[in-house]
Amino acid sequence: MAQILKTFFLKLRASTAGSSLVELAMIMPILLLILVGTLDMGSMFMRKMELSNAAKAGIQYAMVRKPVQGDLTNIRNAVRSSLGTSMTPGTEVAVELYCICNNVKQLCTTDCTDENVSAFVNIEVKEDYTTPYFNYDWFISHFPIRESATIKLN
Repeated sequence: MAQILKTFFLKLRASTAGSSLVELAMIMPILLLILVGTLDMGSMFMRKMELSNAAKAGIQYAMVRKPVQGDLTNIRNAVRSSLGTSMTPGTEVAVELYCICNNVKQLCTTDCTDENVSAFVNIEVKEDYTTPYFNYDWFISHFPIRESATIKLN
C-alpha cells in the first residue's frame, strides 16, 4: 500500500498536466479586478464629461440670454435640463454672477467707479459619484466629481 501511494505521488509530482489551469485560477481574480476597475473608472470619466457638458450648456445659455437683474434661475435650469434624467439627487448646481471692479471681485449690484467693469458668470456642477460595478468603500467612500465653467459677459 505504501509503495502504491509513493509511486502515485511521484507520478503526480512529475506530471505537468493541469498546471496551466492552476495558474489561470490564481491569476483570474486579479485580472477580473483590473477589468472591473477599468470599467468603473471609465464610467466615472464619462460622468465627468456629462457634468462638463452641462456646465457648458449653462454658459451657452448665459451667453445668449444674459442674466437680468441677477436672476440666475434660468441658467441653473439650463444646466439641469442638460443633465436630464442622469441628474442624481446628490448633484449640486451653483451659479454665480460677479463683477471685477478695480481688480476686486464683488457683487454686480455694488456701484463701481471703474469704467472697465467686467461681469462674469461662473457655473459649478458637482456630485459624489458612486461606481456602478464594484463597491470601493474599503478604499475610498466616495469619488467627488466637480466641473466648472466661467464666461465674461461684456
